[in-house]
Amino acid sequence: MRGNTLTNRKDAVLRLALALLILLLLNVAGLFFYHRFDLTAEKRYSISPATKKMAKELKDIVTIKVYLDGELNAGFTRLRESTRNTLDELRAYGGGNIEYTFIDPMAIENLDERKALITDLIQRGIKPTNLTTVSNSDSKEQLIFPGATVTYGGREMPVQLLENQIGYSPVEIINNSVILLEYKFANAIKKLTQYRPPRIGFLKGHGELGAVEVADIQNTLQQLHYEVKDFDINANYYIPDRYDAIVIAKPQASFIYPEKGKEEINKYKIDQYIMHGGKVLWLVDGSTADMDSLRTNPTGQFVQATDYGIDDMLFKYGVRINGDILQDINLNLSIPLVVGQMGDAPQTRMFPWYYFPLLVSDNSHPISRNLDPVAAFFASSIDTIKNPGISKKILLHTTQNAKAQLTPSRVHFGILQGKPNPAYYNQPELPVAVLLEGKFESVYKNRMSAEFLAASDTIENLKYQEQSPENKMIVIADGDMIRSEVRSDSTAYPLGYYPYTRQQFANKDFILNCIEYLVDNNGILETRNKEVKLRLLNSVKAEEQKLQWQLINIVAPIFFIISFGFGWNWWRKRKFAR
Repeated sequence: MRGNTLTNRKDAVLRLALALLILLLLNVAGLFFYHRFDLTAEKRYSISPATKKMAKELKDIVTIKVYLDGELNAGFTRLRESTRNTLDELRAYGGGNIEYTFIDPMAIENLDERKALITDLIQRGIKPTNLTTVSNSDSKEQLIFPGATVTYGGREMPVQLLENQIGYSPVEIINNSVILLEYKFANAIKKLTQYRPPRIGFLKGHGELGAVEVADIQNTLQQLHYEVKDFDINANYYIPDRYDAIVIAKPQASFIYPEKGKEEINKYKIDQYIMHGGKVLWLVDGSTADMDSLRTNPTGQFVQATDYGIDDMLFKYGVRINGDILQDINLNLSIPLVVGQMGDAPQTRMFPWYYFPLLVSDNSHPISRNLDPVAAFFASSIDTIKNPGISKKILLHTTQNAKAQLTPSRVHFGILQGKPNPAYYNQPELPVAVLLEGKFESVYKNRMSAEFLAASDTIENLKYQEQSPENKMIVIADGDMIRSEVRSDSTAYPLGYYPYTRQQFANKDFILNCIEYLVDNNGILETRNKEVKLRLLNSVKAEEQKLQWQLINIVAPIFFIISFGFGWNWWRKRKFAR
C-alpha cells in the first residue's frame, strides 16, 4: 500500500513537472511564433497586413487618448468597445510603442478643468454629440465626445470616431463608424510617422479656381499633414517629381497656345509628369453652364461644350468627358427663386434644381465607400474608352432617374414650371468620376521630332518617356465639386456645405479620399473596404418569445449542472462500489 502511494505521488509530481515544462516551452515558442486567431466570418477583430507592418515598424511611442467613455447607450458602448478592440490589435503588433487611455470629459469634477478640456477638444476638431438616453422612468441628455487624439514625436492629430451620414439609421451609422476605425487610426499614425509629408500641387495658369474657392480643402489638407502649394505651370519648364500629386481644379482657358512652337508645351509638361509616375486629380467641366450667367439672363443661358485642348490626352489615358449636362430628378439640390413681391421685399421659394445632382456610389471602392451623397453643379457624363492595360472604376454616378442633355442647348428656369416626366429621365447611373489605373501611354508617342527628343534628353526631368510605370489618376467631370461656396465677406464655407439649405455633403471627404488614394503607396486606404455585417434581431419575434428565452437562459444552465452532479455521483458509485 505504502509503495503504491509513493509511486502515485511520484507520477503526479512527474505529470505536474511535465505540464509546467510544456507550458514553459509554449510560452518560449510564442515569443518567436506569434499569431492571433479571429474566428468571425468577416474578420472583424483583425487588422490588415499594411496596418500590421506599420505598427511593427514604429520607432517611438504613439499615445492615443480616446474621449468616449462613461455611461453610454448600447450603440456608443459598441463603438467604444470596438475602438478598444482595434487599439488592442494595434498594440499586439506595435508592442510598447502603442499606448492608449480612455477618458470621460464629463467625469472631471472640477468645473473649470472640464470646460477647458471641452473647449480644447472642440478647437482640435473633435465634434461633440448630444446623447439622449430614454428609460422607462425618465430621459437623460449628456454631451459626449466620440473622438480621439493621436500623438507621436510631439505632433498630434485628431480622429473623429463617429460618422455623420445623411439617410442612415443610428444602427447603420454606428456600424459604418466601427468599419472605419482601423483606417482612421492607421491613417493618423501613418501621417504622423512619415518621414516627409506628401506634397500636393494645385495647378495654376489656365484660369483654375481662385485662392478663396479652394481655401478650405487646402487648409484641411495642411491640417492632415500634407504640404500644399500652388504651382504655376507657365513659370516652370516642367512639373517636378517632388510633387506626389497635382490637382487641376476647373481650368477655364485652353491648354493650347497660338504661339508657334509652344502650342502644347503645358500639355507636354503634364503628360511627361504622368509618364514619370506623377498622379493627377482632374476636375474639368464638360460644358459652359454657369449659374451666375443664368441668373442675369431671364431667357436662359445658351450652353456649349467646352474645349480646353486636353480631350486627346484624356482619351489616350482611357476616358472622354462628354459635352453634355446631367439632370437628376431623384436626388438634387434646391435653389431659391423669387416668386413674388411682398411690399418692398421679394418673396423667395426653394425649387429642386435638376442640374445640381447629388451623386452616389456603389460602395465597392475605398474612395467612395460609406460616403454621403456628393453635390455636383452642372456636371457632365464620362465615357470610358477601351484601353488595354488600363483599369477603370466608376467612383460616382447619378441615380436611376437621370438624363444627359446634349449641347449646344439652352438652360433656363422654365423647366421648374411643372412636374418632370420620369419617362424622359431614363438614363440610369451616368458616370461622373472615374479612377484609372495602369501603365499610361504618352499622348505624344510617335509625334515628337528627333531634334526635340535630343534636346529634351539633355535635362533629366524633361527626358521624354513613352509609357508610365504603374500609375493612377482620377477624372471628375465637374470642376465645381472641389469649390467652396464663398460668403459675402469673401471667406469660404467648408467644402460641401450648401448655404441655401444648410446641409453638409460629402465633397470634402470624397476629394480627401481621392488625394489619399493617389499618394498612398502603403495600402492603408484599402482598410476602408472592411465589412462588418449587421445581424439584427427581429424585434417583433424577440418580444413575442421573450419569456421563452428568459426561461431557457435561466433554467437550462441550472438543470445542466444538477444533471451533471447526479451523473457524476452515479458514475463514481458504480466504479468504486464494492
